[in-house]
Amino acid sequence: MLAASAGGGYVGPMRRSALILSILAVTAGCNKAKQPSEQDQAPPSFDVASKPTLVFQVFGTRDSTRLVPIAAIIDGQARAIVLPGADWRRLDSLYFQTGTAYPVYRDGQPAGMVTVTRRMWERDSEPLYDLPGCREVRPMAAVTLATSVPLDPAFEFLSLSVARASVPPAAPTPRDLNAAVRALALTALRAEQLDAEDIDTAWFSAHAMHVTAGAKATLVASQVDANGGDAGPGAGHTTHFLVLGDDPDGTGYKVSYQHLESGEARTVEFQRLLDHLDITGDGTDEVFLESWRYASDNDLVVLSRSSGKWHELLRVKQQWCVRKR
Repeated sequence: MLAASAGGGYVGPMRRSALILSILAVTAGCNKAKQPSEQDQAPPSFDVASKPTLVFQVFGTRDSTRLVPIAAIIDGQARAIVLPGADWRRLDSLYFQTGTAYPVYRDGQPAGMVTVTRRMWERDSEPLYDLPGCREVRPMAAVTLATSVPLDPAFEFLSLSVARASVPPAAPTPRDLNAAVRALALTALRAEQLDAEDIDTAWFSAHAMHVTAGAKATLVASQVDANGGDAGPGAGHTTHFLVLGDDPDGTGYKVSYQHLESGEARTVEFQRLLDHLDITGDGTDEVFLESWRYASDNDLVVLSRSSGKWHELLRVKQQWCVRKR
């Protein structure tokens, strides 16, 4: 399978667009459960009529590009979007009118625009997509993408319903990035009684991302075995990690976030970097991750940095069947 790399994070051939796989998973499983979904019972997370800033993910291919809402910004904080069916349709009408244009971002910087060509529920037309066994699905729009960023066959961007000002990074990355990131990964591994032999060169990725203007880059160490196990896909043992490192005071890089699991592949929670973007307007980018386990729904995870550490700000199931039949 092809995968899209957003924000330079490791993706690997086992992962395609998070949203595409989520939709396929729900298509396969939505017929099995007829009970009311969690979103049927939960109160709305905001009043759609107030038209808050929404965070979107843009994904797909040049010939088929989609825009889907993944979070809302309420009182300066990222929140899950929980709405009754009628409000999803209001959201579609308010945000996805044909001709509406939104900025897209890659690595925290403006990367072009998308323009809506078709909303989810057009009058006298079939929905843009549907899922067996679902009465209501999370809306998405068909869009065209204008960007100068080189594109993989399948790609992902972040987008906002209101443009954000961004300041180009000024601080350089470490001269030997791979060595610095490897040292960071070893620090995290050794704290868990693991060592250099647990770094698999084939799947190890070193990356740096600028999340605050003028500050040193945040380092990213990632290892996702595309086979997910030494005995075959999803079988046997695997060591997975996603480690972030920061040097806020000039004394050297230290682990500021780590997700590290080593064990039976079917039990491991994998995480990958999607991208980063300042969605709250506080001058520091939030970090967007995708989290998954075998035979399970994907989660969207948003990290925020405070006191030199990255913390989970938001975790939401990427459930596309909003209301079951």
